[in-house]
Amino acid sequence: MEKSISKVKKDMEKAAKDLDFMEAARLRDQMFAMQQELENMKRN
Repeated sequence: MEKSISKVKKDMEKAAKDLDFMEAARLRDQMFAMQQELENMKRN
């Protein structure tokens, strides 16, 4: 899961660098959702 989050973060940063802000925002939201899911998994 952490590797997936890292990959999404890299993709998000690349999209932002390429000025594709809609894609960067979508990836940011996906990354936050994955981080939240990971936190929930750790708590249980």
